[in-house]
Amino acid sequence: MPNATKQKLETKTKTFIVEAIKEVLEDSDFGLELTEKAKKRLLGSMKSPKKRISLSEIKKKYR
Repeated sequence: MPNATKQKLETKTKTFIVEAIKEVLEDSDFGLELTEKAKKRLLGSMKSPKKRISLSEIKKKYR
C-alpha cells in the first residue's frame, strides 16, 4: 500500500475512533436501560396520530 494511502487510512480511522468516543462520552445515558414506564410511553407516542417532528426540523428551529 502506498505511504500516502496508508496515512489517509490511518487519519480516517483515528477520526472515526475519536468521533465514536466523543459520542459515547457526550451521551450521559449511554449504557442505561429504559424503564418499563418509559418504554410504554415511547410505544404509545409512536402509535399516536399526532404529527412527528424530524430531528432536522428541530435543529433548524433552535439554531
